[in-house]
Amino acid sequence: MSTPGPGDVLVDRYRLGSELRTDLAAAVAWEAHDQVLDRRVRLTLVSGPWAADALDSARRAALVTEPRINRVLDAGTADIGSYVVTEPYPGETLTDVVSQGLVDEQQARAIAGEVASALAAASARGVHHTVLRPEAIRVDRDRVVVTGLGLDGGLASGETLNQAPAAVDAQGALALIYYAMTARWPGIELEAEWIAKDTVIPLPARRDENGAVVALSTLVPHVDPALDALLSRAFDPSVETDVPSTPDEVVTALEPWGEVSVLASLPAFVQQEPEATERPAPPAPPVRRPVVTGRIARAEEASAMSSVPPEGAPQGYPPPHSAVPPPPPGYQPQQQTAQQTGYQQPPQYAPQQYAPQQSHDQQQYPPSYESQYAAQPQAYATPPGYEQQYYDQNQGFRTQPAPKRGGVNPTPIVLGVVGVAVVAGLIWAVMAILAPSETRSPVGDAGETAAGEAGNGGGEGEGTGEGEESEAPETEARPVITGSTLVGTGDAPLEGDDADYPETAPYVSDGDPTTFWYTRTFASPDFGGFKSGTGVALTLQEAAAVSTIELSTNSEGGNVQIRATTPDDPAGGQVVAEGPVSSNTTFELPEPVVADSFVIWFTSLPESDPLPDLPDLRYRIELNEVTLS
Repeated sequence: MSTPGPGDVLVDRYRLGSELRTDLAAAVAWEAHDQVLDRRVRLTLVSGPWAADALDSARRAALVTEPRINRVLDAGTADIGSYVVTEPYPGETLTDVVSQGLVDEQQARAIAGEVASALAAASARGVHHTVLRPEAIRVDRDRVVVTGLGLDGGLASGETLNQAPAAVDAQGALALIYYAMTARWPGIELEAEWIAKDTVIPLPARRDENGAVVALSTLVPHVDPALDALLSRAFDPSVETDVPSTPDEVVTALEPWGEVSVLASLPAFVQQEPEATERPAPPAPPVRRPVVTGRIARAEEASAMSSVPPEGAPQGYPPPHSAVPPPPPGYQPQQQTAQQTGYQQPPQYAPQQYAPQQSHDQQQYPPSYESQYAAQPQAYATPPGYEQQYYDQNQGFRTQPAPKRGGVNPTPIVLGVVGVAVVAGLIWAVMAILAPSETRSPVGDAGETAAGEAGNGGGEGEGTGEGEESEAPETEARPVITGSTLVGTGDAPLEGDDADYPETAPYVSDGDPTTFWYTRTFASPDFGGFKSGTGVALTLQEAAAVSTIELSTNSEGGNVQIRATTPDDPAGGQVVAEGPVSSNTTFELPEPVVADSFVIWFTSLPESDPLPDLPDLRYRIELNEVTLS
């Protein structure tokens, strides 16, 4: 047996990628790609004296369909050795979570409750984990997933053969609470041969002289007394009563536990940042213009206004601007009000304080004057949209209108488009009103004639044909599946030990291709002679035309019939399609079939992997999803 490497294809199906971390000593895990179903998987090669046990228990775990349990997809033996294929492991291990910070009580209770609920579903199928530990628990944001069901317990068979599996799982779920809140592990012994030597093993919980684990309340303050007492009883060897012995009892003891959130379980200083999002650009700094009236100041003028006033200027008086010439002698400017200029004149700058008889060298004017006496208005660059005032020797102050903005005026274009649309709408309305009056007579007469002939008991020739066509159902509704249920005939029970798992029938229409409905396993494709067929009924939201039926399965072969019938008569009705199944089977109907329910009816089962303890039982169907269009 050669050593596999990245790029190798195992079992003519799984192409290996990079090697993954695992804490199992007799296992090597790989990231792989399933080339048949085009999906990512995790492939684990197992070896050692317990490889056969691991393979057997993994096959049993493949029958468990629980969203909180990592699903086993394939298990077998090839030239490379024994292998187990599962879904990729999601999120972070509980070890990684606790390494970032201790979990609070509510989150620890929620994690353990989710694990116990998942193991209760597996226990109903007769499958147990038996080696729960922090590395086998994954937290993916608001979801908890149990990994290694079947595989881990099989490789640790030497450690767990003589233990009650349900009680071990119940204690393991409670041990997760203690570990999440203290970073100390009170559960099964992890210094074992089946654990890889390079695995980071958590510190064991402290125990008293009697072997009982130290109470949680001595390490964590403000713990719920009921939870503290529950954990103390669970990890005290001398206590034999009032201790949960199954995962179901753990669920009852912990309910309710609330929502799982990894972020909420960590302290503030190690909080993970949320997913990266585009941050908005910082706002541009506000544009500050100098407080002047009449025109826009230039950059050098704005800087000059913020400088220190010259000697002899009154306190708070802005510096003069040499670029602004003084008014002509004897001119008395008209004072503008605050409402006209937008500028409130300070009291100390009243116009009467400045005599126009002073020489040009001695005159100084407040901002409201100097901004108006521009000798050459063209020397100032005025932005578009502003009006510029200047002084004319003959006509006094005049205002130059703001220049017109360039570009195309869109108003005529928009009005023209709207006008064309209105005219086109009117034309269409007139045509819609006039069209029925021109064509109503032939169609109406034909319909009335056909209806009349049908009402009179039918006619001959064309009359009968037209009547049949008018009765054909017509619908534009899309086929929307609202539910799926197990159906059967008199020899195919729907309840009891011989039923084909009615609780999994809704998985056919749940939109999740990883879940599936499956039948019991028989010794022959004809259901071992016990019944003639089995199937599921699809109920539609309303009657719709169906032209394509797609089946996604985990099986190859057998025979399936697509019947347009009701759940009460699954083997009746019209057979619209029939044939063997594969991983992806598509039936194209010759003509659309209108119905409000269809039955996927199997008359022969495909061959699948045999049951580990009963190798003669190898025929069953696993139907993942049905799509109608």
